[in-house]
Amino acid sequence: MMEYFIDQEKYFYLILLHSYAIICIGIVAILATGTMFLTYLQYICGIFKIASYRIEHAININIQQNITQKTKILMSEGIICAVDIHRQAMKLTKHLMSIVEVMMFCLTVFGVICLTLNLFQVSFLFHIVIYENVC
Repeated sequence: MMEYFIDQEKYFYLILLHSYAIICIGIVAILATGTMFLTYLQYICGIFKIASYRIEHAININIQQNITQKTKILMSEGIICAVDIHRQAMKLTKHLMSIVEVMMFCLTVFGVICLTLNLFQVSFLFHIVIYENVC
């Protein structure tokens, strides 16, 4: 909870509005981050599907026809283009995963720090209660 250095009974509704605003902003930020992550993930999956389609299309069309030098060149160009698209998708995937790894590391560190401070506060309160009961 937050500590306000004002009369909390007099400004109850403003404090309540402030709390609701903080909660709404936090929820919107979490939803926006998750939505962007899912959008990037769908984009990467779409790029992989395009690369797969191009490889299948380049091979299937040329297998059914007579293979000449011209069709070999077209097949090679199609496969080169598909491999390039696949390489770009892999590069984007690695970049996205590195960002997620950094975010998860920061989140884990922040969670451990918060848990440690809360446990320290609980143990401090237990020591105060035990000390008051002894005295």
